[in-house]
Amino acid sequence: MQHITHLNARNLGDYSKYISSDQQDNISSLAHTLHRKKIVEVNATAFGGGVVELLQGKIALMQGMGIDANWYVLPPNDDFFHTTKELHNCLQGKCELPSQNQLIDYSDYLKKIATDLPNDADIYVLHDPQTLGLAPYLPADKLIWRCHIDLTDAESHTLNWLHNYYQYFEKLIFSMPCYAKNAPKDKVTIVRPSIDPLSDKNKPLTQGEIDVVLNKYKLNTKPYLIQISRFDKFKDPLGVLDIYQEICKLSSDYDLVLVGNMATDDPEGQSYFEKVQAVAQTLPEPVQFITEASDSEINAFQRGASAVFQNSNREGFGLTVTEALWKEQIVFSRPVGGIALQVFDNITGFFLDQDNNISAEKIVEVLENSNKYSHIQKAAHELVLKEFLLPTMTQGYLATYLELIN
Repeated sequence: MQHITHLNARNLGDYSKYISSDQQDNISSLAHTLHRKKIVEVNATAFGGGVVELLQGKIALMQGMGIDANWYVLPPNDDFFHTTKELHNCLQGKCELPSQNQLIDYSDYLKKIATDLPNDADIYVLHDPQTLGLAPYLPADKLIWRCHIDLTDAESHTLNWLHNYYQYFEKLIFSMPCYAKNAPKDKVTIVRPSIDPLSDKNKPLTQGEIDVVLNKYKLNTKPYLIQISRFDKFKDPLGVLDIYQEICKLSSDYDLVLVGNMATDDPEGQSYFEKVQAVAQTLPEPVQFITEASDSEINAFQRGASAVFQNSNREGFGLTVTEALWKEQIVFSRPVGGIALQVFDNITGFFLDQDNNISAEKIVEVLENSNKYSHIQKAAHELVLKEFLLPTMTQGYLATYLELIN
C-alpha cells in the first residue's frame, strides 16, 4: 500500500476566523486527549473524488494538532477496481451484480494486502466499500467504517453483503441518518463532510488570478455554465447536455463547460466520458471538456462561472456543491442525498425541474436578473461557514475516535 506522506500539517489557529473560540477550544481539547495516538485511514485512491479531498484536509489538520494521523491507499488493480465499481453502483441502486468469483477475488486481494498496514495503530478507519474486506484482518476493537455513499436505494443482495461486514466494526460513520438504515444504532455516528477553506481549491483568489486561468482555457470570451464532477451516470452529465440544449433555444449568451478529472479507482470513467463527448458533438453549440486541471484552476473555474450545475441523481454529499456555495455562486441542482442538506430552493440555490424546459427557463431568468438573487448567494456562503468547513467535520471525527478509545 502507498503511505501518503507529502501533506503539509495544518495549524488549527489558521482557521480561527471561521470558528468560534469555544469551538476552537473544544477541538484543541479533543486533540490533546488524542495526542500521539496513531490513527490509520485507508481508502482506494490518492487522486480524484471527494474522499481524497476530505482526507487531505483532515489528516493534515490532525497532524498539525499532534495526532499521529496516517493515510494509506490501496495499490491499483484493474480487476479489483472493476468489482468495487460494480459494488459501488449496486449500493447506489443501478448495477449488474458482481459474480461470486469476483467477490471471492475481492476478499482474497484485500486479505493479501492487509499485512501492508502497520499493526500498532490505536484506530483504523476504512473508507467506502473498496476497503471493507480488510476488516476481518484488523483488530475489531479498533475498527471504524466510514461510508461516503448514498445507500437509500441499494440493491438488496449487495446491501446484505455490506451488512455482513458491520459485525467487524465498533463504529460506523455516515453522512446522513437515512444512509444508516438497518445498521446497529449503537454503532452509528453521523459526521457531515466539509471543505477546507484554506486549500488550493477553496482559498480566495484575486480577479487577476482568475483571469489568468480563464485565459489559459479560453473561457474569457463568453459567460459560461459549468458542472465539475466525475464522468459518471450518477452525476448525469448527459442530463446537463439536455438542459443546455434547451437553454440554447432561449439564449445564445452562454457556453457550457464540463470538468472532471479521472479517478484511478473508476474503470468506467473513460468510457462514460467518451459517451458524453459523443452526445455533446450533436448539440448545435460546442461544449468544452476539461479532464486535467489543478485544484487552483478548478477554484478559478468555479469563481468565474455564471452558474454551477450539479445534476446528480445520486449523491453521497456533493462537495462540488459545497465549494460553489462557499464561493457565493449560483447553484442549480437536484435535491438528492447530501445536496438536500445544502441547497434549499430559492434560499441557498435553485432546484432543477424534471422538465428540462422549465429548468432552462428558470436558469435563463436567474442569470439575466442575477442582481435580484445576491441574497441567495450570501445565504449559501453563510450556510457553509456555519456547517460544512473542515474544523467542524474534524471535531466530529475526533469525538468519535475518542469514544472508541475510551
